[in-house]
This record gives sequence, structure tokens and C-alpha cells, in this order.
Amino acid sequence: MPNPAFTVEDFCKDPTFIRWVLTPTDESNRFWQTFMADHPHKVPDIQLAIEYIKTIQFSETDPSPADLAQLKQRIWNDIENPVHPPYRRTEFRPDSPVRKTAWYQRPYWVAAAAIVLILSLGIGWWAYNSTTGLTYQTAYGKIQEIKLADGSLVTLNANSSLKVADNMGDRAIREVWLRGEAYFDIAKRKGSKFIVHTPEAQVEVLGTEFNVNTRREQTNVVLHEGKVQLSTENQSSLVMKPGDMAIVSPKNQQIQLKRVQPELYDAWKKSYLILDGKSLPEIIASLEDTFGVTIKLADGKLAEKTLTGKLRTEVAEDCIDNLAIILDAEVIKTGDTYLFE
Repeated sequence: MPNPAFTVEDFCKDPTFIRWVLTPTDESNRFWQTFMADHPHKVPDIQLAIEYIKTIQFSETDPSPADLAQLKQRIWNDIENPVHPPYRRTEFRPDSPVRKTAWYQRPYWVAAAAIVLILSLGIGWWAYNSTTGLTYQTAYGKIQEIKLADGSLVTLNANSSLKVADNMGDRAIREVWLRGEAYFDIAKRKGSKFIVHTPEAQVEVLGTEFNVNTRREQTNVVLHEGKVQLSTENQSSLVMKPGDMAIVSPKNQQIQLKRVQPELYDAWKKSYLILDGKSLPEIIASLEDTFGVTIKLADGKLAEKTLTGKLRTEVAEDCIDNLAIILDAEVIKTGDTYLFE
């Protein structure tokens, strides 16, 4: 059984932990959520262990000696030759399919009134383990409102985590580290920056409201009011106007702009998903990220339907049943998989 003294390597060798990562159940999810709540200082180690296990695809849930040797070598290689951030964050409940995903392919969201978004190699994540602070985490389907010591307000979406540096109210540079999605209402402080770190981006805020989403292998920025300046390594900076949405590919770091209705992208704060203007695949992706489920379409023609209205997202089954009604489809549930036909 795991204990608070476990290292990353210990978690990677623990059969109970490996089974949870590869074949999670409601019972194992509850156990590990409780373990992390009781021992928050172990969360970074757990997250890194999940990443290692997922990127080395075992043929069985009980790894062979060769599997463990490969894991151990990879851990030590990363420690001795850290060519990318040592703590590559992953979801707290490993319900998503096991697949190999490079650390630099992780996506993020931002919208702001006075922001400089610097898409880099994720240098801010180097400070993640060395910076002391409090980590907030949300389970699937749960939203948490947080008031920071500097007066800033954060709404943390489901399946997300936020680490806040100690002494936030006294720092010249206020820093947080985000994995998942959050909406920020930043308190203005003269001469004090507010920085949101993600593995792919560093967001410098001068006092505004913005949304950050770390999902689906791209960075999206939606501006509600004011100005946002965006820059990447491969593209000179550009200034966004309210109503602009910037989409950044982590592969080439090119910025694409389009006009949107900003209110469609932060309705999750009130436990709603707005359907207007979104394709069914987009809606399904959002529900999968929120609830940790898999949704499949038996008939590809369903994906062509145009939807309007909104869904309550407080209870997974109710939300998915209501979507089925809108689609005039039957839904079959098998474990955490829902099939629309």
C-alpha cells in the first residue's frame, strides 16, 4: 500500500497505483483523491508518476521487471538531463485513454484586458517544485471559487489544479501554476505583476479578468475587454480586441484570430455549457473533459446537427441524457462510456 514517504519511483512500482492509472474505478478514484487530499505535498510526485506510466504503455496492469527498469531509467534520465520541465502535469484522475503524448503538446486558454502572453518552452514549470505554496484541485464535475491573498478571484473548473505561491499578497511578482481551466479576476496592484504559468505559456497580467484552458492540445485566448498582447517564438506580437479569440498551435506556435461571443466560453462558471455556435464534436470534447467520460456517436450524421440552447453541467448523467434528448438519440451507457445512436 502507498504511504506518504513514497517517491516517484515508488509510485511507479506500486501495483495498486499502476492499476489506478491504467484501469481506474470509482473506488480507486476515491482512494487516491483522499490520499492526495491527506498528503498534498505528494501531488507533484503522483502527477509525474502518472505521466511516466502513461507514456510507457504496459501490456498488463502489473508491470514486468523490464517495464519497471524502463521507468526507473527514464526517471533518472530526466533528473540528470532535464531537457523539459521536470513536473509535467497530468489529470488527477487518470480516466482518459492511455496514449503517448509529448509534454510540449499540452494546450492552454487565456483571455484578458492587459496581458502579455509569452508562449515559451514552459520555463516557469521549472519553478513548480522549488516554489512553496498551496495547491487547489477539483474533481470531475466540481467547480471551486478561490480568493487569493492579494484579493484576486479565481474560479477553478472541474478536473483542474492551481498552485499558488506562498505570501501572494506580499510579492512583487504574484505567481500561480495552472493545469486545466480557470477564470481569473485579477486585483490591480501598482508595480506588481500577476503571472499564470502553464507548461507551454507564461501569462503576464496587469489587472484584469481572463480565462485559461489547458485542454485538447492547443492554446485558446478569448478577450472580453481591454487589450491583450500575444507573442510566440515563431511569430511577432499582435494585439487582440474584445471579442477576439486567438488559437495557438503548440507545434508551430502560430497565432490564428477569429471573432467570437466571449460569453460562450465562460458559462462553465455557472455550470452551463452553451451550445450555440459550437459543433457537436466540440460539445462532446467539453463534456468528456468535465466529467472524465467517453462519448461516442454510432451515426456520424449526428455530428452534422446544429444545436442551440444550453446544458446544465452539474450532474454528468443528467447532462448527457439532456443532450441525447436534444439530438433525438438513444444513449447506451457502459461503464464510463456513453454511446449515442
